[in-house]
Amino acid sequence: MTRKTNLSLRAQGNLSGENVMLEGVIRVNANKFDEAANPDGIINLGVAENQLMKAELRKIMGKVDHVDPKLFGYGESPAGSKQLRRYFADNIFNRYFKPQEPVRVEDIVLSAGCSSTVDNFTFCVCDEGEGILITTPFYGGFNTDIAAKSKAKVVIADLGDISPFDPAHLELLQHAVDKSTEQGIPVKAMVLSNPHNPLGRNYPLEILLEYLRFASRNRIHILFDEIYALSVFDHALTGVAKSEQPAENPFISVLSIPHLEQHCEKDLIHVAYGMSKDFCLNGFRCGALVSPWNKDMIDAMHSIAVFSWMSSTTEAMLTRLLADGKTVDEFTSTNQKRLAASYTFAVDTLRKHQIPYLPAQGGHFLWMDLRQYIPPAFKAAAAQGDRNQEYLLWRAMLNEGVYVNLGAAFSERKVGFFRLSFSVPIPMLELGLKRMLRALQLTYDPLRVSTASTTATTTTTPAVVAGNGTTLKK
Repeated sequence: MTRKTNLSLRAQGNLSGENVMLEGVIRVNANKFDEAANPDGIINLGVAENQLMKAELRKIMGKVDHVDPKLFGYGESPAGSKQLRRYFADNIFNRYFKPQEPVRVEDIVLSAGCSSTVDNFTFCVCDEGEGILITTPFYGGFNTDIAAKSKAKVVIADLGDISPFDPAHLELLQHAVDKSTEQGIPVKAMVLSNPHNPLGRNYPLEILLEYLRFASRNRIHILFDEIYALSVFDHALTGVAKSEQPAENPFISVLSIPHLEQHCEKDLIHVAYGMSKDFCLNGFRCGALVSPWNKDMIDAMHSIAVFSWMSSTTEAMLTRLLADGKTVDEFTSTNQKRLAASYTFAVDTLRKHQIPYLPAQGGHFLWMDLRQYIPPAFKAAAAQGDRNQEYLLWRAMLNEGVYVNLGAAFSERKVGFFRLSFSVPIPMLELGLKRMLRALQLTYDPLRVSTASTTATTTTTPAVVAGNGTTLKK
């Protein structure tokens, strides 16, 4: 069916674009699992939404009068009140990110979610048709954040079989920039998620420094997406989950790196953050851009902040949450311990069923390899890049009542990788994993499905290499 053409070309372009995550999200939201009200609903292990801290949030937020008449009017500023920005500076960035120079209130612009922050950043650094560089695999939402409104282009540096944590991949960045320029798409910025989404690991210092030097050589902005900074949980792991972690590799905020000017012009360096992940508030919509060394960027973000203004109620509740540093400390510590517990349960289950995965350090998810469940008749096609078999597994899981996000959503080149979000209570996670395992076995060999098919014994097998070149545990 031909669409009506009485819309702008920008809008028509958005309507014709494909969002591979949309089908699953629509199905989940239309039939959400609820242990009491809808036990047959779909368990969401696909969206990075932390459900582990609801009781604590309810206790803290319950102290805010959400019908206070003061909240009925406009807030102090579309970029966030000075008080809330001060709490962001003092009780998040200066408290946890170890900045070499204290973050100030005037360095921060708030918006209605980190997606809005990335969208506004893109608007400020790119004209229509210009590019922002990202390496594979990457958070699929960046495609929309960068392109839907600002009409910039996502320039993909396909790493193939090289890990993004391997210095060897850096050679591919310049190739991607040069190729994009030849095609008439000048690259104006790059985005780096640290901790990595979807791989759940921290970048080592040597890679961060190389990225800074790369940005400097090409005179492009570099946006560090550090939205999972306080969801790093590997220090709380024990047992096998702890032992399989590689050498210690802590989260390093770019703000904490000394002598940044020796590696990159500081006016090119920016940080994006938000309340969705570390504070389990996806629905509250609050993002932050920190740009301590570029007043023009801050002023430009202020100039369009009115279009992404947080509600007064959201601002009041976040102000209450962040007002007390001790409350933030307790919340963060408890959250990390619960993430570690759910992660441990997830990897113990995957290990038991011999499903390869990349050990995660932070975030709400891990990267797993389900290629062994592609039916034998279709393995050759999948190895050649036929994504139909990935969709087959994905829809089979949806039909069994569990949503897991497929690799195509993250621009993963190899077919059969999935991101599993484990940040839900363990009883819900256990049921979701059972449904996932049943769906996989049904897809691979429906004639052999039985109760025993989801109770495989543990065996020791070699590690395999993921599509991104990282070593997975099996």
